[in-house]
Amino acid sequence: MKTPILNSVLLKNKMLLIAFAILSITLISCDDDDNNTTPTAVEISEDEAAEAISMAVTPDTGGMVEQSMEAIYIVEGNVDTSGKSTDSQKSYDYECGQEYTSTYIRSNDSGNFTYNVNYIWSWMLTCDEEGNPSEFNFQLDGTGSYTSPRMSSSDTNAATINITSLDEAQSVYILNQEYTREGTQESFVRNQNSFTSSINLKTSNLEVLKANHNITSGTITASFTGESSNGNTYNFSGEIVFTGNQTATLTMGSGNTYNLAW
Repeated sequence: MKTPILNSVLLKNKMLLIAFAILSITLISCDDDDNNTTPTAVEISEDEAAEAISMAVTPDTGGMVEQSMEAIYIVEGNVDTSGKSTDSQKSYDYECGQEYTSTYIRSNDSGNFTYNVNYIWSWMLTCDEEGNPSEFNFQLDGTGSYTSPRMSSSDTNAATINITSLDEAQSVYILNQEYTREGTQESFVRNQNSFTSSINLKTSNLEVLKANHNITSGTITASFTGESSNGNTYNFSGEIVFTGNQTATLTMGSGNTYNLAW
């Protein structure tokens, strides 16, 4: 039996409509997929934050420990901050209430670590009512850069340092300080991320032996705020406990620990 021409035309039109509908759905679906595509996030890992914090502390990169030692050298008379203490001027030779300033420019290359720093130091000795030295207060501002096996950085630095226990009969100095390092870091491990960060370190009662300048005890509260290359912000925190013999342990907020030695 022959199919009527009208029915044949209607059937063809119906098939065309179905095909067009399928094609339209496919195109819409593809368009939605394109709109929902987002760049892969470049995360700052806890390991990277811990490394940046550690590098802000270690003297191998001119970090907080190195600055603490330089402040002690000044207390002991090394006002040119060349890195060696001399007996030419002790704390009692400074005038009470007089502000002093010094420029500190240093480059160091120990093989695995290199750093360059350019600081302006200012400091003042405070005395008691009888004129005996009671404390030194320091302020530091400047720039620095370093390269380590796992990371490089270019940053600005600012610090305040308070040093007490100046009496020669006392065997340790007591340091309380706040240190901020802001800059750009490049990681050499894992995803090799680049990011900017602000690191804040606050110490509590660091005890430094006068005989050899080793830090025997004390803690640092550390905070890290970083921005990845895609604009995402990451925050980490931790605590550093000095354990003597030029070692310390960093415990991050997650509970993970990292060992420091220099």
